[in-house]
Amino acid sequence: MIKALVVLNEQHQLMEDQIRILDERFTADGWEIYPVPSTGWTLKQMCVMAKEELYTREVVFASPIPALMKILNNWESDNWYVMHNDRREKKELPNGKIIMTISPEGWEIV
Repeated sequence: MIKALVVLNEQHQLMEDQIRILDERFTADGWEIYPVPSTGWTLKQMCVMAKEELYTREVVFASPIPALMKILNNWESDNWYVMHNDRREKKELPNGKIIMTISPEGWEIV
């Protein structure tokens, strides 16, 4: 059994809806967090990781790592995905400014 890897910055947490869709999508083999250090990785480290650890695995980017995504894309790996959410919610800040934030529901793997 080879679990899918969920790339997630160690300073972030998955939302309940994200966990639900991961559980649904990877029912057979499961999934595990592939933690990104808060200091990030060098490009050289990403190239090595992609080749040695990620290329043959299913990978879901919950935290975007553009260079690593580009590396996997260049190798034509069709085993990587991103988490996406179209839904936005209005929030009012204490100063009265209105901002839009991502909804906790509506996540999908694309």
